[in-house]
Amino acid sequence: MNILIPHTWLKEHLETEADPKTIQKNVSLCGPSVERIYDIEGDNVYDIEVTTNRVDSMSVRGIARETAVILKQFDIKAELKPLTLLEDLQPEVEPLPLPKIINDPELSKRVICVVLQGVKRNPTPEWMAKRLLQTEQNVHDAVIDITNYVTHELGHPCHAFDYDKLMNTGGEINIVEAKSNETFTTLDGNEFTTVGGEVVFKNGEGEIIDLPSIKGTVNTSIDDSTQNVLLLLESITAEKVRFASMTHAIRTTAAQLMEKHVDPELAKTVLLRGVELYRELCEAKIASPIYDDFPGKVEPTPVIVPLHRITDYLGLTIETDRIVSILETLGCTTTVSDEVLTVTPPTFRPDIAIPADVIEEIARIYGYHNLPSTLMDTPIPTTKPSDVDFVLENRIKHFLANIGWQEIYSYSMVSEAIAKQSGYALDGHLALQNPLTDDRIYMRRSLVPSLEEIIAQNAREEHLSVFEIANVYHPLAHQLPSQELMLTMVSTDQYTTVKGALEAVMCQFFVENVKVKPIDGSHLCNSVQCGEVWVGNNLLGSIMVLPTGHTAAELQISQLMKVAQKHPTYHSIPKTAEVREDITLTLPEKTLVGEVIKTLQSSHELITSIELKDVYHQNYTFAITYWQPEENLSSADVEPARKALVEAAEAQYSAQLVGEI
Repeated sequence: MNILIPHTWLKEHLETEADPKTIQKNVSLCGPSVERIYDIEGDNVYDIEVTTNRVDSMSVRGIARETAVILKQFDIKAELKPLTLLEDLQPEVEPLPLPKIINDPELSKRVICVVLQGVKRNPTPEWMAKRLLQTEQNVHDAVIDITNYVTHELGHPCHAFDYDKLMNTGGEINIVEAKSNETFTTLDGNEFTTVGGEVVFKNGEGEIIDLPSIKGTVNTSIDDSTQNVLLLLESITAEKVRFASMTHAIRTTAAQLMEKHVDPELAKTVLLRGVELYRELCEAKIASPIYDDFPGKVEPTPVIVPLHRITDYLGLTIETDRIVSILETLGCTTTVSDEVLTVTPPTFRPDIAIPADVIEEIARIYGYHNLPSTLMDTPIPTTKPSDVDFVLENRIKHFLANIGWQEIYSYSMVSEAIAKQSGYALDGHLALQNPLTDDRIYMRRSLVPSLEEIIAQNAREEHLSVFEIANVYHPLAHQLPSQELMLTMVSTDQYTTVKGALEAVMCQFFVENVKVKPIDGSHLCNSVQCGEVWVGNNLLGSIMVLPTGHTAAELQISQLMKVAQKHPTYHSIPKTAEVREDITLTLPEKTLVGEVIKTLQSSHELITSIELKDVYHQNYTFAITYWQPEENLSSADVEPARKALVEAAEAQYSAQLVGEI
């Protein structure tokens, strides 16, 4: 998300002599990216890109806070100016009743409001209008523009209701989820119909009077007759705001801020700033005490970081005092005891949750450009590794994607639980002494559990097939682990479907004589449907049904490279014709179909190939090919082979022929 910040507005919150170019250069090195500086209305206006997880920086004051911290690291004097606001407000006139507010804590973390009386519809002053235009906002009059101004300045959306309209319809604000097929009209005259599940404000009569954190409705909006205003801020659940905004394609600044988890602690500051401006610009009088319902108040969780871990991650030692200074200027509370740093982030920094987050903040403000880097002391190798074929990998990826498989990228480091699911003992995995996160410390030995984790996270997808080409790591005594590049496929589809996809991959590389030999089971398999994939004397991998009922296939890329071809093998056209027919057999449960095919094919010399064509319950249809190289076969020639095939199936597998010979 990009935000426009005029330099003169920034300077109201930032004490510094740095010029715009200096600010742009240094802030971009260590914080939000200042992409360009425009000259608008005779002022420098910064165009700043702020990452989605840093909603605290999506305001004038948020950028001022970041700038103050960063400039200090470059020995440039800079301080964030204190924000002077009115004290807790008391009514200045005969109090007006507040509306009855019925909040659902699951839908709104906070609701805070105050009534303002005798509001004058004065023109927006020139200084405010200029700033709104510089930041690409419309200018109306002061009563309306104050809400947009303070939102851009401090970063929390606010809304002004026509107090009298609200009270004339029952004086209630019920924060509820909308039902389907309810209608509302926004303040710009557009009509919408709810789909159900949007968070809305309703009055006592069940009429929608606001689409909170997104856009106001015409039935409570400010107009030329407005005399009294209810200034209100709510903190609707971010996911609900996103849902309503995207469903109805109403993309406002308020929605974009709130869906990124704006800090509800900021609401009172914005309310007080708004009241200050209404009193100054609209001659408003405070006509009620502040109403403040804050069921979602959360205390920040301290993060524990051993000081040695900071050194290990960054590759250099930063003085403890400087670390503490960086964190405290970012708003954190810190203590150091026994070489352990305890950091309590401010409420507006929920993105600081684990030690890696703390270390990232230290590195960012210290300057990534100041971190040590070491060039290789040997020439870059120019010889191609023998076990790497990027063309082959690329063809596999594109082919599987084209037939409906989803490529994913998962972590090479896995948790203890995922490591155990691989079928290898936990002590058979390599564990990192200095992992990036405490929950992923083991080098994986199989991709299957990682892909299973992806499928579990997408449980709503009834049919999902995913694949990944990545390394697994097998430990070796007293040396680095053996890295093995694997193609791993996991699907919710049945075994035969996955086996077909695997064979289709082989066909892309003109690999012939692919055999799946049944095995008793593997480290991951608890089913009779487990097989090893062979091409001649090369074992390529395995295919199996997992305990979850999903099907997985694993192939060693290095082994596939040995048998893959760029062109098909030439076979001369046979002089005699093949005879093909389908035979359906009823097989007992848990019969190994691969073994059945092997037996049937060896039952008579005229049978040259057998393929499984279809399955319905326990009925298996096989496509049989008969061929004799010297002369064409007649029906009489084929009949003995057909009988031998059926007799072998009946004798060895208790199979029953469907139909007659």
